[in-house]
Amino acid sequence: MEANHDIHNRSRNRKQERRPHWRKQWSNNNNNAHPNANAAVPQTKAQPHAPDPERDERLTSSLREVCIHRQLIESSAGIAKRCRVMNDLDAMLFAWSESLLPGSPSYADNIRNNAGNNPEADKTAAPSLLSFGSYRLGVHTPDADVDCLVLAPPHVTRDDFFGSWVDVLKGEKRVTELHPVSSAYTPVIKFEMDEVKIDLIFARVNNSKWLTEQRMKMSLSLAGETTGEGDKTEERREMSVDDSVLIGLDETSVRSVNGVRVA
Repeated sequence: MEANHDIHNRSRNRKQERRPHWRKQWSNNNNNAHPNANAAVPQTKAQPHAPDPERDERLTSSLREVCIHRQLIESSAGIAKRCRVMNDLDAMLFAWSESLLPGSPSYADNIRNNAGNNPEADKTAAPSLLSFGSYRLGVHTPDADVDCLVLAPPHVTRDDFFGSWVDVLKGEKRVTELHPVSSAYTPVIKFEMDEVKIDLIFARVNNSKWLTEQRMKMSLSLAGETTGEGDKTEERREMSVDDSVLIGLDETSVRSVNGVRVA
């Protein structure tokens, strides 16, 4: 028995000798740990800085200069150009939508009569062009594209969008790099208009009453604003969209509308 006990002790000593140094060190440190090692460390609160508007304005100005120098933000002329292209697309969409109604003039006739820019025209059932993404949030770069949604009335279908509307874009001299992708997970028409990149997607609203109500709300909000006499700049106003627009939409239209709902 004593011989077996000696063999067991020698084996245990050899294992301890072969144990890595870091495990020995950890074991020694653990055995000699301070009794208050697990005590809670007192937390100190950060002291708030006194507000300094001049400093904030100086830092903001410096940041803007850096962004302009590195072409990270767009100039006022570039913003006005994008807005002008969007307004022109709005007028084109209205003329195209009207041409799809039975007994209505053709798209060419509507464009010739400037129907899209006629303030007296009934646009309650016309498509709405809504932006989203970085452009809508105002954080786009000068070379970024504009993500747009065509919110169409019930008489306009997706087949019309990728059919006759694509033909309209093909006939527009200002449009280049036209690439309709109807088979995409979210179908899109990519093109450039006056060198402004556009990604255009489509959703059809089955309830024309909802579209009319949203346009009326936008018109009332604009009527309540006071405008002074001054230099007229390119402006664009878009209707707001909430979850009620999802009622009656197909799955593809729901995916298309999601961008506008979150941005």
